Amino acid sequence: MKSFYKILILMVIALSPAVMRAQAVAENDETAGETADASSDVATSAGASLDLAADEAYMRGTKQDYLEAIRLYNEAIAKDGSSAAIYYNLGNAYFRVDSLAKAIINYERALRLDPTDEDTRANLEFVNSKIIDVQAADPMSNVLVDRSMRMFSANGWAVVSIVIFVVVLLFAAGYIFCSNVRLRKLFFFVGLALLIVNVLAVIVTVNAASAANDRTEAIVIVNATQLSTSPATPLNESQKAMLLHEGSKVKVIRELSTPNDPRVKKWIEVEAAGDNRAWIDAEAIEII
Repeated sequence: MKSFYKILILMVIALSPAVMRAQAVAENDETAGETADASSDVATSAGASLDLAADEAYMRGTKQDYLEAIRLYNEAIAKDGSSAAIYYNLGNAYFRVDSLAKAIINYERALRLDPTDEDTRANLEFVNSKIIDVQAADPMSNVLVDRSMRMFSANGWAVVSIVIFVVVLLFAAGYIFCSNVRLRKLFFFVGLALLIVNVLAVIVTVNAASAANDRTEAIVIVNATQLSTSPATPLNESQKAMLLHEGSKVKVIRELSTPNDPRVKKWIEVEAAGDNRAWIDAEAIEII
């Protein structure tokens, strides 16, 4: 059993940096939140007033009122900062004026702040069903991260991993100090199982934090745009890669400025429709 004890202690020591990393994710987010709260105290009443005015405009229900609500929500974000609720409302307002791309962008932003909101997720799925292009299925890794984030945010998973790690330490202490052989075996094997669960929780925490801060995804915001096989306006069919329509999601790979091009000043290489790479006009997309 001494060898088992040594293995457990070594695994706990090896896991400690990962747990500290998960805790740092939560602490950094909490610190950022406290800083944002402190800096926005002066503008709170103004932001609340803008939110209320935007809500009232939205409830009036005409196209002009929806446009006014969009203006006020964006002004509130500029003055008082963003939140999942305001992005959700903004997405609803954009949908009401038939701006599917902007609605998708704001629903996506809302889910990055609060991935557990099922109303936002349902609205996003509904709007995605209205776009022309069929979106490629997410790889299994993305599906697992998405499902885990429906349960907790990155901060929530960080807390879960820390709690499990503390329980593992308690089981390790029970193994060390308990004199009953059966209980020592129970403490060891249950603690080992929880340690494995803790490793998985830490992995989910890191992936969830990475997904929440991802700045490589973008949405096509124009009615249609022709992608090129090279960073230049296609001159013939062989230089045309694919045609994408409003609302399609792409992954940004790199940017290239083309100041001498009279039509497109910046091209962005993207992954679209699965693993297909092509170049797109930078003004045709907006980063989520």
